[in-house]
Amino acid sequence: MARTSKRYASNNDEQAEKVFYKAGIYTRLSSERKEQWREKSSSIEAQILCCKEYALKENIKVLNTYTDYEYSGTNFERPGFQEMMRDIKERKINCIIIRDLSRLGREYLEMGRLIDKVFPFLGVRFISVDDKVDTVKDLDFKKSFEVTLKNIVNDMYAKDISVKIKTSKHNRARNGYFIGSVPPFGYKVVKLKEGQKLEVDENVSFIVKEIFKLSLEGKSQYDVTKYLNKKGYTTAMTYYKTGRLYREEGDFEWNVGTVSKLLTNVVYTGKLIQGIMQQNLAKGVKQHHVDEKDYIIAENAHEAIISKEDYEKLQRVRKERKANHYFSYPAHDFERDYENRFKGLVINNETGKSLFRRTRIYGKNHDRLCYLFQNDTHTGSINPEKKVFIMEKDLDKALSEKVSEFITKAVSKKSLVDKVESRFNKSILNCNKAISKYKAKIEKEEIGVQKAYEEYSLGKLDREEYSLKREIALSHIDTINNEVVAIENIVSDLKKEKQKAVKWINDVFSAKMIEKLPSDLIHGLVEKIIVYGKHNFEIIFKFNMDKLTGGANNE
Repeated sequence: MARTSKRYASNNDEQAEKVFYKAGIYTRLSSERKEQWREKSSSIEAQILCCKEYALKENIKVLNTYTDYEYSGTNFERPGFQEMMRDIKERKINCIIIRDLSRLGREYLEMGRLIDKVFPFLGVRFISVDDKVDTVKDLDFKKSFEVTLKNIVNDMYAKDISVKIKTSKHNRARNGYFIGSVPPFGYKVVKLKEGQKLEVDENVSFIVKEIFKLSLEGKSQYDVTKYLNKKGYTTAMTYYKTGRLYREEGDFEWNVGTVSKLLTNVVYTGKLIQGIMQQNLAKGVKQHHVDEKDYIIAENAHEAIISKEDYEKLQRVRKERKANHYFSYPAHDFERDYENRFKGLVINNETGKSLFRRTRIYGKNHDRLCYLFQNDTHTGSINPEKKVFIMEKDLDKALSEKVSEFITKAVSKKSLVDKVESRFNKSILNCNKAISKYKAKIEKEEIGVQKAYEEYSLGKLDREEYSLKREIALSHIDTINNEVVAIENIVSDLKKEKQKAVKWINDVFSAKMIEKLPSDLIHGLVEKIIVYGKHNFEIIFKFNMDKLTGGANNE
């Protein structure tokens, strides 16, 4: 990082003033911050205020604020950070302001790479207010070394905190304290000095007892789910978020999967199993499932809702049921095609939900296997969905025919690509001409400000007149700059759309004469497939051939 000073040596204040900076403020609050810290100096609001004050002083336009709430500084897969990096790459912003280096991250190697290589390469001005780092100003060897040192200290701090938090949590878990965030349905969290304890929630524990009672009486998961929905009980998550016992319009219904998870959760016997997912930031280990032997188990951690005898009896019954279920029969000796090439693309028109890929055995002797996409109508809902399905072979046939039709219309791939690129380039050229006109207006306003200053310095204008002219001109410049930013965003979108269009055309021609397209080509070509009923569907492509040959629609 010592070489940073050379990289920025040619940037002086006078040059910096000529650049219009579109800034993004980045803020982060660590997961280890306790509630009493929320409104203090480390709060999101305090970070934003600090950054905005610096931006105002430096005449920097703030376009966006990116926030990651309760994210570790060692994890760079944060949604706010990723959004900021996308906006940088798309040239929506060219300046980042943070309150201090630790907000951006606490992993010193990645921090050094960002500040020393990535941001300069992308032409981004980087500002850390508290650390007095501004990369358009001289960043000498001493300051570069100081930044490196701070990043190392932040990295060590994050790893030390991670170890302490993990150790503390595991100790509490071993002693029967609840270390999760959302309590199991039927329980509520009581905060004690030593940690959190689960306590029976009398408002809904009777529902848990009903679920187990019905299941022990021989009712299926489907029957139990339908019972809950007819009673109108809110789901576990809805109850946790709202505290409401009964469902209102728009609330989710219970489903078979949720009931299954509840019936197999040993927590209702008073046994607490935690630490199933663990991570180790100090050693660079991301969150992962651990072996059963490493689970943290505490017996009699809280009051039971269901007796151990009833719980174990139910598990035996469920096991027997599963063994006798027709889905548990030995698999047929068919050649299988396990890849779901249309995954996430086949949509039910009635609900907007994706259809599931299923197998079907047919023929007189049940000697044939096919694949189809259908909705789940056996969920326990009061008003189950109308059954919808489409055969996979029909999708393959229709897709192959559409591709052949497009290629026949296009005649030549090269001529089509040239035509599409020409249309997009024309739109981009028109946008660039508009930007040039706006920049000429900005230059004219700047010259006006300069002349007004000269007249003021010669005594031809008084201070009030000069200030008024300057304020009006700067207001015009600000408005014009906003127009420039808007058009630059359009240009960026057009360039991306052009690349996508050319790739799509290449994909179409790659699919020529292929009856069963591979997954990557299908997802490259198709936006979605809408299923209206049995065997009735429509393929929506990412690009329409007529529109492509007709233009970019952005001229």
